[in-house]
Amino acid sequence: MTSHYLNSKRLTKETETEAAPCVQNLQHWRDAVAEIQAWPEYEPQPLRSLPVLAKHIGITKLLFKDESRRYGTNLASFKAIGAPYALYKILAREVRKRVGVSPSSADLRCGKYREITQQVTVCVSTDGNQGRGLAYGAKLFGCPCVIYIHREVSPYRTQRLKDLGATVLRVDGDQKAAADRAREDARMNGWHFVSSTSWNDFDGQVPQDVMNAYMVVVREAIEAVENVQHITHVLVCGGTGSISSRIFLGFYSHLQEVHLHQGLDQIGLPRFVVIEPSEADCLLESAKNGSPQMSKGSLSTLMAGLACRAPSPAAWKVLSWLASDFVAVPDSVAVAGMRALANAERTGDLPIVCGESSASTMGLLLETSRDTLLREKLGLSSDSQVLLFGLEGATDPEMYQKLVGLTSEAVFDAQSLYICQKGQVDN
Repeated sequence: MTSHYLNSKRLTKETETEAAPCVQNLQHWRDAVAEIQAWPEYEPQPLRSLPVLAKHIGITKLLFKDESRRYGTNLASFKAIGAPYALYKILAREVRKRVGVSPSSADLRCGKYREITQQVTVCVSTDGNQGRGLAYGAKLFGCPCVIYIHREVSPYRTQRLKDLGATVLRVDGDQKAAADRAREDARMNGWHFVSSTSWNDFDGQVPQDVMNAYMVVVREAIEAVENVQHITHVLVCGGTGSISSRIFLGFYSHLQEVHLHQGLDQIGLPRFVVIEPSEADCLLESAKNGSPQMSKGSLSTLMAGLACRAPSPAAWKVLSWLASDFVAVPDSVAVAGMRALANAERTGDLPIVCGESSASTMGLLLETSRDTLLREKLGLSSDSQVLLFGLEGATDPEMYQKLVGLTSEAVFDAQSLYICQKGQVDN
């Protein structure tokens, strides 16, 4: 059953004051974006328009930020941006500390300081995507990497981590148990724990670097939208709340600049909707209680990347201030979203690959086409212009095929054929 909570504390002075230190610590993101956009593997990922699905749902416009090929279909996630950038900054600081030189990312890639980087170990806990991004960065820049996984991480995701050269340790517990073990081992061994989760308002260098790198996704989306002021709803998946808080804050800051530049009376903000699994609803529970709470759910969900027991305390402060709606959905909603996107060409839209941890955005919209009360709660109408963030592709191809009934390769082939026949459908 889908659960909804309207955030009565949104944009209040109290929540704005609480979030202010986080906002201050995340202001300097432009250097991170410029660095990542200069990397040889960087390509901006598209913003897709889905007019037929929009008509079916009963809205004016439906846009979909497609991250299914970020650094190729093997990584296929926004998390492939944050961890490698944070790792580059860690290694650059270590080199500077030892030899007094600030290396470029190109210096680290070519192994110029390999004798130093090989002595720096990084680690993280993961369901697959965050660890895969870190393992990719460690392979790129030349340092050891240890990945902690919880008991529900699939064999495919486990093997992909090993294929990237990481040492993988499975913890007999949930996501929180794996994260606690990784942080403790990092503390004892002098390793670097690379995560966006922050307990101190993003004042730590590593979570700050990860969050600033995520602005690549936000800026690509904003720059691709023809009239960003006309967007009425932004839907993002939940988890610990890091990426949703970064996206919402990025949109708020941009619209604030537009407001000041155009001399408007007030900022026209869209509804910011965060969606998570019913069995891992820590954000919705936090919203209901007005403070960070642990989910009482089982954490047993197909949306493995969102199976989080508790929110990032810093991300929660931003969400408490900016998020308008908190929604928890059963797995069936995410599966419906995956299938609708994959089979979109049957109704005339571009087919899209979207993984189970991000397709709940599409699935929720489909629910509103049948549930008038939910539609009303979310403030959707025939005039609505909705932006969905599809933040991962088929990160577990076997799981994807099982849930969708098609291979991700078949959907990508159908997508290429559609574009060949009808031209680009990016916004």
